[in-house]
Amino acid sequence: MANTRELRRRIKSVKNTAQITKAMQMVAATKMRKAQNQAVNGRPYSLNLSRSLKRLLPLVQLESHQLLQSGDVKKVAVIILSTDKSLCGSLNTNLFRMLTQSGLLSPENSFITVGKKGRNFIARLGKNLVADFENLDTITFRQATLLSKLIIDAFLNKEVGQVYLTYPHFGSALRQEPTKLRLLPIQAEDIIEYLKEEAEKETSGEYLFEPNPAQLLDYILAHYIQIKIYQALLETKASEHSARMIAMQNATDNALELVDDLNLAYNQTRQDSITKELLEITTASLAMS
Repeated sequence: MANTRELRRRIKSVKNTAQITKAMQMVAATKMRKAQNQAVNGRPYSLNLSRSLKRLLPLVQLESHQLLQSGDVKKVAVIILSTDKSLCGSLNTNLFRMLTQSGLLSPENSFITVGKKGRNFIARLGKNLVADFENLDTITFRQATLLSKLIIDAFLNKEVGQVYLTYPHFGSALRQEPTKLRLLPIQAEDIIEYLKEEAEKETSGEYLFEPNPAQLLDYILAHYIQIKIYQALLETKASEHSARMIAMQNATDNALELVDDLNLAYNQTRQDSITKELLEITTASLAMS
């Protein structure tokens, strides 16, 4: 059994760890509230853009827009949104497990990663990593624009035939769902399905599109890709801070529980030591009498 000095040292060490994890929990909670508001507030715009695109598609010739057409190229590009830092529970692990089970980790596919964890995962598997971006603390629309231009150019140049986006979707502070979304080619079925999931309420009436549906579609299709990526970046950041807050809360609770166990062991050891000393004194006194 450990002596009292060693137990005191361990108790002090665990208490210091609990203070650190508690501070990290509070920081993550503060960041989570801001990231959560950004993610939730961005969803209505994405939904309304999908609604506009749904109403616009029947008015144009879909064959004239390359982003709507499936080509003969079999190669797939996959964008992986992960975190730069650890201490966020199983967030990245669940995302990578979903990737493994989805069949997207084919040797022919190319990968674009945002976040060091995703980059390390792809590099460790020896896959074709064509681009890597840092997962910044502050999400900007410029990041989404750069990513969308990269994949749209690759798609239009017939370098890839499909583009998928994978990221942790923010459900709540306790739930982050790994999500797979097809970005290119854009298909009306995907938009309709997305609107069904969002419980869209259909409204009647006619809509006026300016300057004209064909020109408007050229802009909206590219903007649609940008918004999907931007919203996914916001969801990833909210998921990261939520997962880290919960992980640090669990770590703090475990540390405090360990402190209680160590205090109990310390008191028992101290009591045994005192009892042993009293027994030795009593024995010596009896021997002298």
